[in-house]
Order: sequence, then structure tokens, then C-alpha cells
Amino acid sequence: MKKWILAGVLSALVIPCAGHAETIERIAAVVGDDVITLNDIRSEGKLRYAVKGKDLSDLDSAYDREEALEALVKELVQVRLIARQAKKNSIVVGDREVDMQMQEMYRQSGHGEEDYKAMLAQEGLDWNAYRAYMRSEIEAQFVIRSELAGQIAPSEADVIACAQEKAPDAENSVTVTLRQIMIPELGVDSVAGLTTEAGRALNDVWWNSLDSAHKQYAEGVHKLVSAHPEDFVAYVHQYSTGRSAERDGVLGAFSPGDLTRDFAPVFALKKGEIAPLITTSAGYHVIIADDVTEGESETWKRAKDQCRENIAMRESQRLIESWLNDLMGKNYVSILVNRDVSDSVE
Repeated sequence: MKKWILAGVLSALVIPCAGHAETIERIAAVVGDDVITLNDIRSEGKLRYAVKGKDLSDLDSAYDREEALEALVKELVQVRLIARQAKKNSIVVGDREVDMQMQEMYRQSGHGEEDYKAMLAQEGLDWNAYRAYMRSEIEAQFVIRSELAGQIAPSEADVIACAQEKAPDAENSVTVTLRQIMIPELGVDSVAGLTTEAGRALNDVWWNSLDSAHKQYAEGVHKLVSAHPEDFVAYVHQYSTGRSAERDGVLGAFSPGDLTRDFAPVFALKKGEIAPLITTSAGYHVIIADDVTEGESETWKRAKDQCRENIAMRESQRLIESWLNDLMGKNYVSILVNRDVSDSVE
């Protein structure tokens, strides 16, 4: 039967001896026949706070230090309960599992074992205690997986509702594979050295005439390609510049939302059709739809995958919290907290 106590006074073990009482160690919590003392909070709590990038001494200045301390003690209680459950389920985490986890940690962080030892020593933390912490975390993962396997399955309705919020226009869409002929914008015009009004006026006329001629050139290429779309790749080699020209004009596969609004017309194309001449700050784009695929767009698929992952994570957290609370309810747990405890864990 559960016994859950949030006492206002921290208990102490007192042993009568030769006419006086000797205080052994103040108790922060009782878990079955096990106890968590202030010394455990000082050692384990300091390490667990450090892993989260915090300092145990921050409890002193925390506006909610009683709640924070209670949460820390509860975490240590759960660690012990999970260890009991691991033993019950015959789950054993050895040095090999710890070493594998730490090797992955080294790989992701770019720091080696000696770096971690130095960082821990700088924080006044013991290396073996850190390995014990890692062992308990791995053990917790194994226990939780064994207890909750198969229970985390986001419903498709929830996934779709979430995806519609993230990408409202992408569900029933198309994916177009595009090629382009790129006719770059002319170089930036300059009025350097043109100090007279007449000079600046001539400069404007000069660049306006060039811009007009450049646009007529792009329109001419577009007209030519539109008349012979089957020869698009040949026209790429003849007229196009830029990186896409090196790939026979291939831009890639896109869905609505992947490109800027300037390229919106390409999503109305059928296979083999040429888009209206598109103008951007980079220049003129003559584009053909190499392929058109109806159905779910890549944007929609990505939105669903992200939603499925996020929902599963939230559901996982909810189930784990519920399972831990249930585990605490099935065991004798007594948490003893008072306002002076944080002063004692410095």
C-alpha cells in the first residue's frame, strides 16, 4: 500500500548512548527498506544538477527552492525504484553497455574520456560516480522500454491534424521535377564619376536600354524553348549559366512551400510544359517540368514525420510519468522535506 508523506520537519536517526543522543544522518526520503540521506543528495544531486548544466548551490537562491529540492529527492527516489524494477525484471547493465554509451557520447561531442575526466574534476565530481550515473540512466531506459513497449503509437488522426497546422497547403499537392535555363541579371549599374545631371541622365538611359534589351533577349529564349520543349537540354547548353547549367539545367524536385512565390507558376505545370518567364533578383528563369507527381508532397511527408515524432515524444513523457507515479504508489515511499534542507546540501 502506498504511503506518501510530505512532512514539514526533516527526521533524524537518534541513538541513545551513555546518557546522550548522537545524530547519525538526517534522512530525506525512505524507499521501502532503503533511505536517501542528505549525503546522498549532496553527492548524487550535485552530479545530476551538473549534468543538466546547473549547480546544486542554486537551490539556496531559488524562489521555489522547497519545490526544487522536493523534485530532486523525488528523482532520487525514482532511481531507486527503477533499480528495484530492473532487478525484478532481470535487467543487468554491465560495463560494456556503459562503455558503448560513453563512446557514442564522445563521438557526438567531439571530446574524449580524458576531456570528460578533466571537466568533472574541475566541477569536483568523481569519474566513477559519473559512470554509475550513466549506468542508472541506461538501466532506466531498459526498464521503461520493457514496461511500456508497444504502448506509444500516435494516432494517424492526431498526426494529420498536426501536419495540417504545420503545412496547410501541402496535403493534396504535387511534386514537380524542374530544369531551368538561367539568364542572370546584368551587373549593378554605377554612377561613379558622373557628377553632372546630364551625365547621370545618360547613365540612366544607358542602363534602361540595356535592361530592356536583356529582357527582350530572355523573352526570345523563352519563346524559342516554348516552341521546341523537346530540345530543352540542348538549349540549356546554349543559353544557360550558373550551377544548374552544369547539371543539364536540373534544379530538383519541389512541392508548394519549397520555393519562393516567384516560382508559384511551376506548380500548375503538366509534364513537359514550359512555365511563363519568371523574373527574380537573380535574373530570368526559363523552366520546364521534367516530371509531375500527384499526391502527398515531400513537404507534407516531412510535416507528418515531424508531427509523429513530436506526438510520440509527448505521449512517451506522459506514459513514463504515469508509470513512475504508479510505481511509487505500489511501494512504501516517504519524502521528508523542510525549508532548511537546501542550506544543508551546500
